[in-house]
Amino acid sequence: MNEPGFLTYLEGEGIALEVPFNRYLPQHPAGVVRKWLAQHASPGSWVLEPIGASPAAILEMAEAGYKVLVAANNPVVAFELQILAQAPVKTEFQSVLRELSVQKKGDERLQGHIQNLYLTRCTTCGREVAADYFLWRKSEETPYAKYYRCTACGDEGEHLISETDIERLAPYKRSDPLHRARALEKIPELTRAARANLEELLKVYAPRSLYVLFTLINKIEGMSLSPARRELMDALLLSALEAGHSLWPAGDGNERPRVFNIPSEYVEHNLWLALEKCIDAWCIREKSISVTRWPDLPEGGGICLYQGRMRDLLQQKPAISLESVCCVLPRPNQVFWSLSTLWCSWVWGKETAANFKNVLERQRFDWYWHANALNSALAPAARMIKLGSPAFCLIPEPVPGFVAAAFEACCSGNLQLTGLAYKDEQHPIQTEWSAQPANREVKKVNLHKIIREAIHSSLMHIGEPCRYLQLYTAVMASLSVNEAFPVSIQQMTYDLVTNIHEEILKVFADRKFLRRMDATTQDLVSGFWWLVQPEGCQASLADRVEKEVVNLLQEESEISTADVQQEMNSRFTGYLTPPAELVEVCLQSYAELDKAARKWRIRESEKYDSRQQDMADIQLQLLSLAGRLSLAADGDNPIDWIDPKTDGSLVYRLFFTSSAGMSRWLAAETDDNVECVFLFPGSRSGLIRYKLDRDPWLRERVTQRWHFLKFRTLRELSSRKDISRDLWDLLIDSDPISQEDATQLSMFL
Repeated sequence: MNEPGFLTYLEGEGIALEVPFNRYLPQHPAGVVRKWLAQHASPGSWVLEPIGASPAAILEMAEAGYKVLVAANNPVVAFELQILAQAPVKTEFQSVLRELSVQKKGDERLQGHIQNLYLTRCTTCGREVAADYFLWRKSEETPYAKYYRCTACGDEGEHLISETDIERLAPYKRSDPLHRARALEKIPELTRAARANLEELLKVYAPRSLYVLFTLINKIEGMSLSPARRELMDALLLSALEAGHSLWPAGDGNERPRVFNIPSEYVEHNLWLALEKCIDAWCIREKSISVTRWPDLPEGGGICLYQGRMRDLLQQKPAISLESVCCVLPRPNQVFWSLSTLWCSWVWGKETAANFKNVLERQRFDWYWHANALNSALAPAARMIKLGSPAFCLIPEPVPGFVAAAFEACCSGNLQLTGLAYKDEQHPIQTEWSAQPANREVKKVNLHKIIREAIHSSLMHIGEPCRYLQLYTAVMASLSVNEAFPVSIQQMTYDLVTNIHEEILKVFADRKFLRRMDATTQDLVSGFWWLVQPEGCQASLADRVEKEVVNLLQEESEISTADVQQEMNSRFTGYLTPPAELVEVCLQSYAELDKAARKWRIRESEKYDSRQQDMADIQLQLLSLAGRLSLAADGDNPIDWIDPKTDGSLVYRLFFTSSAGMSRWLAAETDDNVECVFLFPGSRSGLIRYKLDRDPWLRERVTQRWHFLKFRTLRELSSRKDISRDLWDLLIDSDPISQEDATQLSMFL
């Protein structure tokens, strides 16, 4: 059976850009795509980004000196990319906002008119002040609270709503049907079902917000602005459109809304303040990047933006030598896609939403649909690069359905998996592919065998229980390299995908093969998975990572956390990428951090010669103590204590080590009547506690008849003149691994 290649996980560098509309966009660390391109693409070469879902990643590629051809079907994202690449300064935005502020609305200036809509009275001094926002409860007709900052008396915070605040809402409620009708008029012609969906969608805009937004839209349409200033004005307007809906939960929650479900408590923002605040997000970059619109190409490095679908770009047969594909795959995003249809229709006209309006036709975007959507971009991309050319696909915020959709889309799009790296459920999965012929042979495969062997191989190599997502990713990768997926998306039928998933479920349901640990729900993603028969597996990943961290510390006089992590990633590739927390705990156990230099240095007591002497001393003490307890000692490590008075029965087996490595000894079969003792340096306590917390199999093994004894405690016991078997049995657990254990123990001593 073929196995996928294992990649070194590329760690991010720097701080990810907080771009406009960031909560809707794929979340991924900065620096990863730049690192990958440095390894796989010639400096200054053409890179194809076929999806255009992450403006931050595209800008990163261009900043690294590559020429990037981007196909972006979402007009809002394409516009955002163009503005961010220009790196506008705050004064430019402030200038266009001032011009907007002095436009007339009746006898008032526009800024004053809009700010007056949010006026309230300070509950302390009675002065009128513009509220920053109002708080609403879903399905209620009026807000229940407001937030303001009174410059007159200094009062600041949330306060209950007043009758006057409620009365101010009446005019907008009366005129609301008219504003909604005008909003609908600006949308492209739709089917009856899409029209009904659109009317539901519009409900996320409260009456006051909708009034303000269309007041702004109408005023901007009547202004005489240069193309450059109109672009800046449109950027401000898009930010106001985002701030104006009711999908902002009250409190600190800023998570992406995945469905059109207004939160039980939500925020209505002051939209003039939103215009002022959004300027910072549009001005996060300092250096501009050349951006051209297809078919014009940038001179030197830069971005060529094709606003449309990849299949349409393919038809134009670009005369560009594309060396690689590099993209961040998006999750299904019904909310952002639907809002984008509204926004681009309202800001730029119906025709700009023509290619995007079909999102309003759908109520549900499942993973099978998403696989087809991703394939519609990736399959043309594979045809635009030479055979064998590399493609890098990041899968951020991974969940099983998303992973399946990504692998299905790539495999049915003439891309062959060449390698992957998996870290954990919080980090993007990094996958590498190569373009292959479209007419390759299709073979019939044994799905059950591939799935079972992929899970077994992964667990044997990792050596410890794993989360479902990690094993599911291994299964998808194995299915990919063993050609279980068809060569075209047309053959990737719903029935075929369902059959594959059912086979996966059968394997995970086999209780003679897999066991489940620490699950709190029936959902497969809950808890950990482990082999029923793990005999012969590798030492646990945690133990192997600890060993390599120590070796590295012994070799280097000083080293940073980032360098340790990247070195561990290179030594443990593919599914073995060590979690950052594990590396950090290992470092804390053996080294001291120079906070000024941000470098780790191994402690003198942890150096090889010092610990070897400790081990020799501990061995001598165990042999000596056995004699004092009237026991015979046998073996080097472990040392068995045998009671000659009971026909030579084994009463204690003592394992001693300078590390926190337990898995190889815990895996060994031990008589149920034997007390096992694990001896270790006290500085290893935190690491041992961490390993037990993260590994349910370790915890299970040490539940019965296992004792943890620190070197210092052994020395104290050995120094006691009154030591006896009874005293040993009583005090062996007197200095537990952690303070929490000590608290529990004190209840029984």
